[in-house]
This record gives sequence, structure tokens and C-alpha cells, in this order.
Amino acid sequence: SEPPSWAWLGGRILCHLLLSPGLAGPLRWLENCLRRVAGDREEDGERGGGRQGGLRGRGPADGAPVPGVSHPVPLVPLTEENEDAMEDRRFRTLLRQLGLRPPASEQESFWRIPAALTPQQLRRAAASIAHRGPSGSPQDLPEPPRCPQD
Repeated sequence: SEPPSWAWLGGRILCHLLLSPGLAGPLRWLENCLRRVAGDREEDGERGGGRQGGLRGRGPADGAPVPGVSHPVPLVPLTEENEDAMEDRRFRTLLRQLGLRPPASEQESFWRIPAALTPQQLRRAAASIAHRGPSGSPQDLPEPPRCPQD
């Protein structure tokens, strides 16, 4: 099943995140991660399999890649700004609303982009972040909710 409508659900949280100091960069990072994974998944689908030696997770029990099957991708914050955002309750709420998953156990350190999210869903999620950014909005999304201050 598809995650909730990004055009509506994350509107208020994104408005507040965009107004919060230090979160514009992490939102751009998140948008880029979603777009990059969407592109990787499309490439993998066209080639009929996963990349060799990538951080793609595991295939079947014997470790062999399965053609056309995606794997969860960890969301690894490499800057202090992004690490701080990952600890922000509002940012984590947005990650959940976009369909991302928190670490499943103590052995996992990072949030993950689930294997079940298609390239189209990932691009829509990324566009919903860009849509509310200061740089303008894609034409294919409906008007977002206004921030309460508007």
C-alpha cells in the first residue's frame, strides 16, 4: 500500500521545519537521498538486478542478488547538521510520514528507505519536500496547505 498523501500530510510539519534554523540543509539532503535511491532503483530494474558490492542489503539466504528486487537503503547523515536533524522529533515525524523506517533493532543505527517504496513513490516524496522549499514548486503537485502564519 502507498504511504499517505505527501501533498497534504506533511504540510504543517514541513512549514515549521522550513522555518526552523538549521533544517533547510537537512531537508535538501533528504530530498536528494530520495531522488538518488529512486534513480538507483530504476537503473537496477532496467538492468534486471542489484549492484555488485553496493550497500544494498542482502538478497536471498545464499547471498545472491535477485533480479529486479530492491533492498532497504540506510539514510546515513554524514554531516553534523544532518545528524542533528535526525535527532529532531519533527524531522523524524516527517521521515515516518514519508514512509521511511526507524532503526528496527539495536543492531541498526540508521533510518532506512524501505525496499517497498517504488521509484515513483520516492520521487513524489522528494517533490513534496521541494514543493514547499523556497526555490519554487513542481507543476504536477496540488497546492500545499498554508503555514498557520500565512
